[in-house]
Amino acid sequence: MSQTSLSSNSAEITSVVNPTTDQMTDHKVEYLSSLTPLRGIAALLVAVFHFEMAAARFVPAAQTMFFERCYLMVDLFFIMSGFIMMHVYSSHFKERIQGNALKDFFVARFARIYPLHLFTLVLLVVIVRWLTNWGNPPIIFEQTSDILPNVFLLQSFGVMHIYSWNIPSWSISAESAAYLLFPLIALGINKKKTLSVVILTILIIAAYYSIMYLLPRVNPMHPEIPVPHNLNTTFDYGYIRGIAGFASGILMYLLYQLPAVRKAFSSDIASVLVIVAVVLSMHFPLNDGITVFFFSMLVLSITANNGMIARFCKRKTMQLLGDISFSIYLMQIFLQEPFSHNIFLPGTVGIGRGKQNIDFSSGLLYCVVYLILLILISYVTYQWVERPSRRFINGLFRK
Repeated sequence: MSQTSLSSNSAEITSVVNPTTDQMTDHKVEYLSSLTPLRGIAALLVAVFHFEMAAARFVPAAQTMFFERCYLMVDLFFIMSGFIMMHVYSSHFKERIQGNALKDFFVARFARIYPLHLFTLVLLVVIVRWLTNWGNPPIIFEQTSDILPNVFLLQSFGVMHIYSWNIPSWSISAESAAYLLFPLIALGINKKKTLSVVILTILIIAAYYSIMYLLPRVNPMHPEIPVPHNLNTTFDYGYIRGIAGFASGILMYLLYQLPAVRKAFSSDIASVLVIVAVVLSMHFPLNDGITVFFFSMLVLSITANNGMIARFCKRKTMQLLGDISFSIYLMQIFLQEPFSHNIFLPGTVGIGRGKQNIDFSSGLLYCVVYLILLILISYVTYQWVERPSRRFINGLFRK
């Protein structure tokens, strides 16, 4: 996902992680750059969260809940995705849903998210089933019966009993559900904006409330343990979570279109206040719904910012981090996989996912090395898998 206050360049947007758009549209939209680094930072925080789950916890929850709550970074991806879809594609569905516009939209979305997803899934299956003995017997996360649901992006629709294979890819499934609804949502907003906003607001609140308090969620590993009232649903009701976040991003974009709102959020002070609110809500922690609301404000404020934060976001290194963020998100599994098969870091104490602990200094060192390796691997897959496959698919089907 990517952008900031509107830049002078007229171009397309690329985005992640939860992916957003591709480089090949048949119309020009103004390039928005500030959200690009935000998605890169969010992808790294998700990777740190999974490092602590799979390898070793090095930041005790008693000191801060910030890293414990980094599963919410996925909701930030969903919000950014809805925001950018409205920026890039809402004009495609202004009067009606035309066949060519619909085809171009879905081809672009497919080209953006599917090739790398399939690449990581196939590579993981090959490693587990053929290159190692890790699949004999298979662990609960790597059942053969779960391969096809992953191939067809059904990981977030409750067809499996647990998150599986490339675990983070459940959000790609949820993102796909939002894509299917987007043309109808965009058309509704273009024709009946007020009514559409009211309906979306009600549905977002109902979705988040249902996930936290109403749906019959079950802990997949320990069904006897009650599920906390949070938004950390993945394989079961993840599609609802994805659609709700995506719709929240759409509403934020409608606010962003108002000149008075852009002006109110254009200063560094406004952005810093929102960032502080996000950090504090995760540190203490507040209700997940409150944190997601602050995420929505974060997307709005970072996008509207025209100060030092915007200039920082435009730096080449920060833009690159955002460009490779989808690869960061999907490739992290390969650095976590050994720890799912009884491999331990020196100095860890405890056994079990999320129960392995290590002292802060050693854990920080391991985590920094892990992130550096992940960035290097992700740069390679971005250059050799993501971009070429996206260009090929768009060139083949969007002539």
